[in-house]
Amino acid sequence: MELTPELIDARVAELYPASLESGLRCEELTEGGALVRWPLDESQLRPGGYISGPTQFTAADLALWYATFTVIGFEPMAVTTHLHITFLRPAVGGDLMARCRILRQGRTRIYGDVDLWIDGKPDDLVAHAVGAYSNPTA
Repeated sequence: MELTPELIDARVAELYPASLESGLRCEELTEGGALVRWPLDESQLRPGGYISGPTQFTAADLALWYATFTVIGFEPMAVTTHLHITFLRPAVGGDLMARCRILRQGRTRIYGDVDLWIDGKPDDLVAHAVGAYSNPTA
């Protein structure tokens, strides 16, 4: 079965509906990568129009989870083992984008990094995350 963003969103909606209820969507899948979009929702912004840190963290975590599917197949029991995020500048003014690339697939862990930016400004990162997921198929 070929993985597509629509298939990922549908499967995740069944297994973990809270992620899609927050507005996060799989925008793109590539071999060893994924792009997640959080459409700007002004009702969820912090004062000053800031996209919150927890929203950015969730987008990074989902991008890493989705990217793991491109190397091990759809495996909902892959779970975060660690994720570290560095906030670089305020996230304001548009949809939040989070692109993950898998750095290494080990026997028991899958490592990746995630760049986050506001749509239309991919060179102005708002945050950067690095983390790993367990590989339950090992």
